[in-house]
Amino acid sequence: MIEPKQNVKDMEEYIPPLEGRRGLLRLDFNENTIGPSPKVVEAVRSMTDEELAAYPEYSKFKKRLAKYLDINDSNLLLTNATDEAINVVMQTYVEKGDEVIIPSPSFAMFKFYSQAADAKITEVLYTKTLNFPTKKVFSKINKKTKIIILCNPNNPTGTSIERSDIEKIAEKAKNSIILIDEAYNQFSKQNSIPLTKKYDNIIVIQTFSKALGIGGLRLGYIVSNKENIKNIAKVLSPYSVNSAALRAGTEALKDKDYIEWYTKEVSIAKKYIFNEFKKLKIKTYPTTANFFLAKFKNPKVMAKKLREKGILVRDRSDYPLLKGCIRITIGTKQQMQELIKAIKEVK
Repeated sequence: MIEPKQNVKDMEEYIPPLEGRRGLLRLDFNENTIGPSPKVVEAVRSMTDEELAAYPEYSKFKKRLAKYLDINDSNLLLTNATDEAINVVMQTYVEKGDEVIIPSPSFAMFKFYSQAADAKITEVLYTKTLNFPTKKVFSKINKKTKIIILCNPNNPTGTSIERSDIEKIAEKAKNSIILIDEAYNQFSKQNSIPLTKKYDNIIVIQTFSKALGIGGLRLGYIVSNKENIKNIAKVLSPYSVNSAALRAGTEALKDKDYIEWYTKEVSIAKKYIFNEFKKLKIKTYPTTANFFLAKFKNPKVMAKKLREKGILVRDRSDYPLLKGCIRITIGTKQQMQELIKAIKEVK
């Protein structure tokens, strides 16, 4: 057998629970819980034979997305969701032994792709109240730091990072890439893209997989200054975003009313669910995203019982600082009522 690289041998295998989720109430992956705009579905269904047979063309969509983001299309790269965005940034900038600072707990793919790049990983724990550890991150920045990960809001904690703290980190780490993952920006109303015009070391990644509801088509993007984009493009696969994703993304951007409606629904449902959990005396943590953490005596049993009721949630109790915690996606108020009903029945 041919042995892989040592850093690959040392990596822990990542096995997400991807099977058997159809037909259930999906509150486990922070997806849009009802699907994309009907206009998106219709657009994908109406794709022509030629669209499916030919390689994708990106220029029109890039211009539309750039206009939506209020940037120049030279500051933009399309990616196969933000997973590829994280990977390609790592491959562009990280050499063996370079340091990557990752606040923890956070999205598993940051560590996964850092390990694949053979980086030295420095994990910095969030505070006990799950606030962003600004001072700790600040103290860890050094000459060997190549990338600092800022997940804003953070998955799985729902924690936001103050704009002023982002700027302080960018200014101290002038020779490091500040990679800001804003997968949930439509819910948090935070947007660091304007900072890419001020700081040449900031790279922002966002996605169509959450609020816009097309996680199955894997569409994301990278925003940074023109030179960074040029360098990253050298590493990026030329056709990693497919034609169906482009068609869906185009219609999703057109239907701003749907985006506003869905994010408002989640906001209403968030107030409801937090109030209901308080009544049930179940501890919750503040969030600016479309998900939250709740603490249970036996989270594994609770997750299993809820699945038997047709509701999927994510046990995160094995993560640092999250003992007893389940992460729950916030959908519509009706869906949250279903969740409360099920919890009362199995609690």
